Amino acid sequence: MKAIFSKLRPSKRLVVILAAAFAVSAASGGAAVYVGRDRLAARLSEPSASGLECTTLRTLKLDHRGQRWIRMHVKTDRAGGPDRVRTALRVVGALANKEKADLYQVVVLDEAGPDDRAAVRGAAIGAEVLFAPGPRSVKGMDEAFRASYNDGTANPDGMFHGKVVSLDLDEVRAIMAKMDDRSLCIDPAAADAEGTDPEASGHPAESEKAHNGH
Repeated sequence: MKAIFSKLRPSKRLVVILAAAFAVSAASGGAAVYVGRDRLAARLSEPSASGLECTTLRTLKLDHRGQRWIRMHVKTDRAGGPDRVRTALRVVGALANKEKADLYQVVVLDEAGPDDRAAVRGAAIGAEVLFAPGPRSVKGMDEAFRASYNDGTANPDGMFHGKVVSLDLDEVRAIMAKMDDRSLCIDPAAADAEGTDPEASGHPAESEKAHNGH
């Protein structure tokens, strides 16, 4: 029996070669796992082409000199400027597909930003998109889109004090062409009113004469 095992015993050189091969294989496998994890982490950290999840604060439907304007205020949580403007572009597109109007306006606020309608101005605005399907019919709209965002980070009060960056029409088109999501924001009021009269669900629409400007 001893003789059989002695015949099967590998040489020292073979043992060294096999050990080296297993070491290389293990290292390669480990590297592959880590590379895969790194790629996954990078993919997850990439900004969404369609912006971020958002919550509808209010929707205003305005009658302005015979034109129909729809203004929507939405909120996002800890979003960067490019993400905020992508969100606004997605929402304005979804809104235009849902309801007909001469001018659509989506304003993105920070989650900690003001809830009062009158306070939605200046540093409270993290991003803003205006869309006019027929821009020549809307005063102040030279092109179909006007899109901008504040490149600052919101402070604890939800105010932005960075530089306002405006996008040109080609940039807007490029962003919207890459979108794989065309959804509106989550509307808490609509969710609460689910199962009721559709005209009564959602935020109460305010029909009024709009102020001068947009």
